[in-house]
Amino acid sequence: VLPLASFGPLYIAYDRGYFKEVGLNVELVTGMTVNEHIAPLAQGQLHVAGCASNVPCFNALNRQTDTQIVASLQSAGQTEKSIGNVALVVRKDLWDDGTIRGPQDLVGRTLYLQAGEGSAVHVEAATWLKRNGVDPRSVQVTNMFFPDVYAAMQNRGVEVGTSSEPLISMGLARGVHEILATMEDMHSTTQVLYLMFWSGIERLGPRVGERFMVAYLRAARDYVNAFEYGIDQDAIIDILVRETPLKDPALYRQIRYAWIDPDGRVNRQSMEADAELMRELGLLGPVDLSGMFVDKYREFAVQYLGPYRPPR
Repeated sequence: VLPLASFGPLYIAYDRGYFKEVGLNVELVTGMTVNEHIAPLAQGQLHVAGCASNVPCFNALNRQTDTQIVASLQSAGQTEKSIGNVALVVRKDLWDDGTIRGPQDLVGRTLYLQAGEGSAVHVEAATWLKRNGVDPRSVQVTNMFFPDVYAAMQNRGVEVGTSSEPLISMGLARGVHEILATMEDMHSTTQVLYLMFWSGIERLGPRVGERFMVAYLRAARDYVNAFEYGIDQDAIIDILVRETPLKDPALYRQIRYAWIDPDGRVNRQSMEADAELMRELGLLGPVDLSGMFVDKYREFAVQYLGPYRPPR
């Protein structure tokens, strides 16, 4: 897991004992990037991990490693409260004077993106540029983490970059940046993160994959219900405050949250289109993801729990 709110259901399931209730003794192993989990998962050293719609994950999947895509972790926001959790932001002075107001204004400039070239946010930005008639290759891309983009904009060292909550809201309130495009503006179907199983998971015991998915989706629904409808919100926020770098509970109540599909559906078509775009840009060879999607665990969990219905 990563110490991010989008991995919240895994922390929630662990903290609330959902894994134990289905007879699983789960250990959470924390990392800093999803890429570092690919090799241990393929080797069976990890049994569950998250990955992204990025070049390293697509490359690993294309090598037919012993991994399976089984559920969604984070995708494009679907509600007013979840749209805009990640955004492309422009320094406020450049927005105010009209220098950068749209995709055409980015030609010849550098985008500072979390995880840089070939990352999920690069896919989102490239999709947006291409749709607006701008060749994504006419824009330079480099790596810079969200907090560093925020700091560099204050020092006028960066013109355009990606940001995430709570930095987006903080930057708007303090006049650091303006939103050029939300993640959903750029790529309305983006499958940012997804959950993968080691393909040998069934050898660990009877219905281990199905039981894990029941606990995961139960927690994902707790997460959505907390942020979308305020149900048991304090308790869920307490878990995230303990497990992520954002330590201010009040901020969690104010910001837009990372959307997680409460039935775990993965947007396969979107991922395949992302892989094709990265191939067009010369960042990826031919990719065949068709054999990587395994839906039986998610289908079992949804049947067991029932399809998600918003609380009344």
